[in-house]
Amino acid sequence: MNELKVFNFNEVDVVDSREVARLVERPHNDLMKSIRVYADYISNAGDFSLVDFFIPSTYQDSKGETRPCYLITKKGCDMVANKMTGEKGVLFTAAYVSAFEKMREQAQAAFQSPASKELKAIFMLDNRTVQHEQRITALEDTMVVDYGQQRTLTNQVNAVVISALGGSDSPAYHDKHVRGKVYSECNRDIQNWFRVNSRNNVPRKRFDEAVEYIQRWRPSTNMSMTIRQTNGQMQL
Repeated sequence: MNELKVFNFNEVDVVDSREVARLVERPHNDLMKSIRVYADYISNAGDFSLVDFFIPSTYQDSKGETRPCYLITKKGCDMVANKMTGEKGVLFTAAYVSAFEKMREQAQAAFQSPASKELKAIFMLDNRTVQHEQRITALEDTMVVDYGQQRTLTNQVNAVVISALGGSDSPAYHDKHVRGKVYSECNRDIQNWFRVNSRNNVPRKRFDEAVEYIQRWRPSTNMSMTIRQTNGQMQL
């Protein structure tokens, strides 16, 4: 089992969920599902702060697409390890305890070294600058579209759905059941593509991509056939 990489994020020592998944030889998506369950329990309880255990984050995959991940604190590692049994559980516990302890010792050594006051001041300033940049990046990653952008996306969805239905005067448009199914399919496709639970939670930095996606969106084959049947345009 390889060494776990611990780093400082907003003055908190954390590990990347991808690193944990690699270390315990578990698919990252599978680990993410488990963490989301833990996160729901923590958030619903109201007695604990989620970021004391798991900090939502994102990363760019090999295709340049934004994917979700978590930054896991030592408490979060404790929770993950608590659900593991056997050799992997023991080795993971040994790995993360050692990694977090090593990070703590390095931080202490840096401030206890005989370096000059000026050098220590430079180190602290540089560390704060890095942490500030990390906060900005994290904020950019977690910000969702604002109200004006939400309205734009709504208008784009309305336009593409009405067009797919054959216009606002078409029988398919006036059929509430068919119209509702087309809207649902469009919104579901948007949520799946951007990996969000609501169109309004599309990341702000991907707003332009969302507009382009909606403009290019077309209903599925089954839905297109339903629309044609409803409009009386089925060709045998």
